[in-house]
Amino acid sequence: MEKRVLLVDDEASLRRSVTIGLLQKGYQTEGCESGMKGLQALEAFKRKEMPLGCAVIDVQLPDIDGLKLLKVIKLDYPQVPVIIITGHGNEAIAEEAKAADAYLEKPFAMGDLAKLVEELEPKAAKAAEEERPQDEAKPRESVSMYAMVSLDNTANLMETYSKLYFHRSVLYCDAIRGDYDLALLLQAPTFDEISDMVASELKTMRGVADVALMPVETPVFADNVVNIIGSVDRALGRDKAESEAESSQTARHRVGSYVMMEIEKEKLEAIYPALYFHDQVVTCDYTDGAFNIVLFMKGTSFADIEHTVRSIFKPLDGVLRIKEFPIITIFEA
Repeated sequence: MEKRVLLVDDEASLRRSVTIGLLQKGYQTEGCESGMKGLQALEAFKRKEMPLGCAVIDVQLPDIDGLKLLKVIKLDYPQVPVIIITGHGNEAIAEEAKAADAYLEKPFAMGDLAKLVEELEPKAAKAAEEERPQDEAKPRESVSMYAMVSLDNTANLMETYSKLYFHRSVLYCDAIRGDYDLALLLQAPTFDEISDMVASELKTMRGVADVALMPVETPVFADNVVNIIGSVDRALGRDKAESEAESSQTARHRVGSYVMMEIEKEKLEAIYPALYFHDQVVTCDYTDGAFNIVLFMKGTSFADIEHTVRSIFKPLDGVLRIKEFPIITIFEA
């Protein structure tokens, strides 16, 4: 039976040297330059029922760091032993890496890595035999839509905000600065029900001048990327609904902003994970409207959020334009 190792490291030279070194020991190495590519490979191995001897994961990756990736693998691919490698080791990293099956600091000797792989392979084989099938994902029970509300000079912002904040179809409501005055996330069993509510209740409110709607869609990705993102959420304890619901409350301690992006759709699969996995991004939604990405971001200050947007997100290949809408705290629930 062919012996396989997954290697996730963004350093091309290290991937080459490890591939050659392990090949001499009889292992085929699947090299990946990012955490998302690594998770896609794991999902492909699982789907094709191809056994994997172990995964070798670098701590510093361009999208999701290796220690977070370790948590995902331990939750969703528990039969795969993990070796954590790093060139920036410290006590904190070493402590977190205890959840892995082994830990190596760079530069390491190929003999040391090969020895660990050989020791861990029997553990992987035994775990694969004992693996239980995972429960099927629950079907989607509701749909969501962003509503960006503009008010005219007759509106009472506090009054309108309070009415919408407690509306049965409003998941959350924030007052913002920019081209709009309020940002809502609406939720209902169907988009038609949301549209009816907007037409009959929201647009008829005194002072509402305009409402721009952006339905939240499920992005279409290859290789089960949507399922992989769900796996990351579960492993890291990131509950999307709770994060969305606490957006206004979060502003008591840290500032928040909506960041809307127009991107080239053919670049979505590369851009989306880079946004979604960033530590300052609470939610990342793909929408159908004037903008096709809506982020809710947290930061220590608005300048902190703007720095991330301008220095990290804007240079991404395929990003066409970005607009920020800082949240104004006007009401404490």
